[in-house]
Amino acid sequence: MGEGGIILNGRSLTLAEVAGIARHRAPVSLDAVARSAVARSADWLAELIERGHPIYGITTGFGALDGVSVTAEQNRAVQHSLLRSHAAGTGAPMAEDAVRAMMAIRANVLASGVTGVSPSALDTLIAMLNAGVTPVVPEQGSVGACGDLAPLAHMALPMLGLGRARLADGDPEPGEAAMRRAGIALPPIEGRDGIALINGTEQTTGIGCLAVHDAQALISAGEAVAALTMEALGALDDSFDRRTAMWKPHPGQIATSKALARLTEGSQAIRPPHPDRLRDALSLRCIPQVMGAARDACAHAAATLEIEINSANDNPLFDVADGFVTSNSGNFHGQRAADVLDYLANAVSSVGVMSERRSARLVDPHHNGGLPAFLINPAAPAGVNSGFMIAQYTAASLVAELRMRSVPASIQSVPTGANTEDHVPMGPLAARRASFAVETAWTILAIEALLAAQAMDLRGLDPAPALRPLYAAIRDQVPTMVEDRVVGDDIAAIRTLLLAIAPQLPDRGR
Repeated sequence: MGEGGIILNGRSLTLAEVAGIARHRAPVSLDAVARSAVARSADWLAELIERGHPIYGITTGFGALDGVSVTAEQNRAVQHSLLRSHAAGTGAPMAEDAVRAMMAIRANVLASGVTGVSPSALDTLIAMLNAGVTPVVPEQGSVGACGDLAPLAHMALPMLGLGRARLADGDPEPGEAAMRRAGIALPPIEGRDGIALINGTEQTTGIGCLAVHDAQALISAGEAVAALTMEALGALDDSFDRRTAMWKPHPGQIATSKALARLTEGSQAIRPPHPDRLRDALSLRCIPQVMGAARDACAHAAATLEIEINSANDNPLFDVADGFVTSNSGNFHGQRAADVLDYLANAVSSVGVMSERRSARLVDPHHNGGLPAFLINPAAPAGVNSGFMIAQYTAASLVAELRMRSVPASIQSVPTGANTEDHVPMGPLAARRASFAVETAWTILAIEALLAAQAMDLRGLDPAPALRPLYAAIRDQVPTMVEDRVVGDDIAAIRTLLLAIAPQLPDRGR
């Protein structure tokens, strides 16, 4: 990041920077060296067009129409027609932060200087980000190969004065009006600007980068919440002992074990094994294995996506340095991103599944070590009060929905384009699945946190020193339950709290 914001150069964009642009409106600019490379690539493309060099999508039609010749005189019309015809998305609008992430990543890809995009088109995309012009993009319609074509076409429509866009969090309005109010002139969109704007994996990576960024925070929050539950249930400490971790030395398992040891140091309740208790239930003793696996999935997904967002996701591609031109690149194909996002969704779903099992244990008088059924406060009559009975039902419902969506997207290829695009990775579906898993797991963790805090109060325990800030923050938002109240409000409050404090936790799950 430069002094004036985030500088795009096609090589060094990070997930944190994507989140900064998407959610905090960090200003964006184009690196000077990258600008020169973009201009040289556009000039080289113009020379190739003038020579009559055959180039897919410029001297030909698109997809299965690549056998149809297109003249130089038709160039601008075909680029405009491409964006109109490919804007075939449907469904609910994408979230504003996901659209902005998509825009930022596509701008970074175009900054690579090998796509032939015109400087004016790239500058317009960056200007839209900086002015807060966010196109309305339907979330459904991309198969993740030959680019996330439909969503990216909707993203580009305001550059033609078409589609709809929001300005500064306002209501959607016609694209031309939004651009005019933002003071952004419409670029020519010629050469290969149309195809350059849409021929990549940016819906997949835009949604995916935000999901990974959020999953990193989720894991740290999940470890802290799990540690609070371990205290409430008097768990044993050898499951996260350093020696146990080193005997199965996956990086994530080691990191989670270290986090649990730090979080529970000085605990009044967590003890070494003793004759009355040699083993814990798996939802307590296998936290390092499950949460650690999610850490490793996050790390793998983050590394993969950072390669993807700093790559030339496009076709054709042009190397000015040696004159290499290919119309046969498959770099727009999103398999790699789709695979790791399915992997992430699986790992995060397991975090949610295990959290619900701890919540179930906390409310079950047969398994919670002598706590009242459903954590009903002894000061309130049971039967009249139900306590946290239905909070666990809610967690169970969310787990069922995670399982319902457990089918991987990245193997769901359905041939398109009259069988010219006969293998597609369904990357956007994998990204949306990962995002759903992360969003759902936050709520499941919030339920566990709410129950663990109640259990600590019923036991009369002070948390371990490292867990006191979390416990205090929970109690600042939600008092101990004595008589029944609207539990959904409590769940929502704790979910918001976890989202706010998780990025500051020292064991952020990277």
